[in-house]
Amino acid sequence: MSRVHSSMVLLGICVVALLIGVLRLATQRPVLPAGSSYSTDASGTQALYEWSARVGLDARRLPDLPTPSTSPIHTGTTLLVLQPDSAIDGAARAAFDAIPKQQGTLVVAGDSLSWVLYVRSLGVAVEPIRPASIDVATPDGALAFATVARYRLRDAAAEPLLITADGAWLALRKPYQGGELIVIATPEPLLNAGLRDDGAARFVLREILSPDVNHQAVAFDEVHHGFIPIADPGASVTLTDVLFHTAPGQAIVYAAVLLFVYLLLSGRRLGPAVTARAPHETRRTMFEHIQMMANLYRRAGHLDAVRDAFTRHYARLLARVGNGSPGRATALTRALEKIETARSEADLIEAVGVASDTR
Repeated sequence: MSRVHSSMVLLGICVVALLIGVLRLATQRPVLPAGSSYSTDASGTQALYEWSARVGLDARRLPDLPTPSTSPIHTGTTLLVLQPDSAIDGAARAAFDAIPKQQGTLVVAGDSLSWVLYVRSLGVAVEPIRPASIDVATPDGALAFATVARYRLRDAAAEPLLITADGAWLALRKPYQGGELIVIATPEPLLNAGLRDDGAARFVLREILSPDVNHQAVAFDEVHHGFIPIADPGASVTLTDVLFHTAPGQAIVYAAVLLFVYLLLSGRRLGPAVTARAPHETRRTMFEHIQMMANLYRRAGHLDAVRDAFTRHYARLLARVGNGSPGRATALTRALEKIETARSEADLIEAVGVASDTR
C-alpha cells in the first residue's frame, strides 16, 4: 500500500468518525440519573428545583461537596439528597451533617441501595416490604395520596409524616445535629411525575418547601448522581466530559478506535499475507545455509544423518581413487572405518580430519 493511499484511508477514517460523533450527539439524548434536578424525565426532579425558586427559596445545585469555606449554603438551608446512586462515604456524610448543625434540615429520600445504607447510618431502621402502589396519608389525615414504595421506616425518637393504612411509616421527622432530619422511604412524591398528584404536591410544599424565618434556601445534591451538564456555569469541566459529552470529543474517540483497528488489521501480524521468496531471491549465501543446517542437526542431536553423509562422500572418493594410489586408498579406508564407528561429535570431527589429510 502506497504512502498516499494510506494517508487517504486515514483521512477518510477521521472524517467518518467526525460525522458519527456529530450525528450521535444530535440524535441521542443523554441518559440522566433518577432524582437529578437536571432531568425533565418522569424520574427527574427539575420540577421540584424550579418550584423551589417559584415559592421564593434560593434554589442551589451542589456539583461538589459543600465545605465550610466555599459552601454557598447559609443558616436554615434545606439539603435534598434524592435517590443517590453512589455510596455516601464519611467525607460526604460530614459535609451533609454541617447543614443541620447550622439549624438546617437534611432531607433524604429514595429507595436505592446507597439510600438504604445512608439512612441506616443515620440511626433510622429500614425494613423491606413488597413493592406496590400504597395509599399514604399524614397523621392528621389532612393529606392523602398514592405512591410506590419498597421500604418502611421505624425510629422510636421520630414522629411520622406519612403512614399507610396498616400503620407503617413511609416518612418521618426527627431532631438531628441541632437541626432536623426528614427521611422519606420513596422518591416518588418528589419526582416530576409524582408532583402531578395534588396530595403529593401539598405534602412536599408543607413539609419541605414551605418558606419560614429559618428556611430560606434549598440545595440539591448532585454529587452522588454522577452527572453534571457541561453547560452548567458552576460545573467544573473535566477531560472525560469533553471526550464523551461533546461532538468533537466523541469524534476523537471514534477516530482513535477506528485508527487502532485499521493499524491492527493492516500490520504484519494481521495484515495481508506476505509472498514467500524463492530460494534464488534470498540474500543468504550457500555457506550460511550449510551452517544453518549444521546447527539444526547439532541441536537436534542427529549424528547418524551427518555420519551417513560423510560416509557416502568418502566412499565415492575412495571409489574414484581405486588402484591408482594404493597408499591413499588404504588411508581413506581406515578413515572411512573411523567415520562409520564414530559415536560422538568429537570422534566424527577427528575422523573427518584424518580423511581430509589423506588428500
